[in-house]
Amino acid sequence: MNKNKKILVVPLDWGLGHATRCVPLIAEFLQQKCKVVVAGTETTNELIGQSFPLLQYVVIDGYEIAYSHSKWQLPFVIAKQIPKILAKIKAENKWLRQFVANNEIDIVISDNRYGLHHPTVKTIFMSHQLQIQVPQSSWIQWIVNKINHSYINRFSVCWVPDYKINAIGGELSNNKGVRHVEYIGNLSRFDKQDPTEINNDILFLISGPEPQRSLLERKIILEFTANDSRKIIVRGLPKTSEILEVNGFEIYNHLSKKELQDKILCSKTIVCRAGYSTIMDLIKLNKNALLIPTPGQTEQEYLAKQLSKRKLYFSINQRQNILESVALFKEMKFEKMPDYDLELYKEKVKKIIG
Repeated sequence: MNKNKKILVVPLDWGLGHATRCVPLIAEFLQQKCKVVVAGTETTNELIGQSFPLLQYVVIDGYEIAYSHSKWQLPFVIAKQIPKILAKIKAENKWLRQFVANNEIDIVISDNRYGLHHPTVKTIFMSHQLQIQVPQSSWIQWIVNKINHSYINRFSVCWVPDYKINAIGGELSNNKGVRHVEYIGNLSRFDKQDPTEINNDILFLISGPEPQRSLLERKIILEFTANDSRKIIVRGLPKTSEILEVNGFEIYNHLSKKELQDKILCSKTIVCRAGYSTIMDLIKLNKNALLIPTPGQTEQEYLAKQLSKRKLYFSINQRQNILESVALFKEMKFEKMPDYDLELYKEKVKKIIG
């Protein structure tokens, strides 16, 4: 029966993590002899295509969210884009109905794309962010999550890449208000490996939205230029594999899955954004890190704060001195990571395809 199942996987274009966390799911669907079609922007398709070059890829519009230079301007910048986002949601629902009619899709996996529900096809909404954080106002947060839940509840089921107990996302992945929730565990594209010999001092992983990505890169280079450690920056810009040497830094625009995994495992100190997929990767590889959330991105700020409070990671804000914080990080003692089931998602895939 499973050999005839046709799965459509559609990641959000809001950061690379939505695409990378679909990789282990796609691998398991293929392992179960399903056919997989991937729909996304050219960037997300290219990223997934590095792992699965022979799949069918379809290009659809992304949400194309713009960010601000200032943390305090970001809520207003996002608010101005709400009409555009709602239009995209409506358009992608229309697109899905036409695509399903022409391609006989059995199951749709929608990673945070709210319009990809369907009246007759099983649709799965995947998100770790069931409770969106709006620290500026509790009543706005209540309204935002009422809307969030109303969209999620249009899907057949909600898959949460987290755990019910010892949740990675803390309150973010609380299922209150959402029907038909299943926790599917860690979704990292990396492979569980034994510790590797350390041959790199500091690894900076600074993917994320502009202009904040570039602002952080310039700050790191300014603070660490005089530091004689071996320093590597991975920009997370997948359209080019260019390698640069700048002020004593090795700078990679993009690395393959294996190359990036090797760099993480071989690094003594890791400095990175508090993106959820990045944290899942670190957990899979059993690595601690200094987290610097993207300013104004409340999900990352919440994640960094609660993981630091649990003494699993250490976090600072982007205004603080990173060089001094790295020195503190090296002296810190962290709690042992919970004993997570790293293959829970495989059971969910087998269950959903029957």
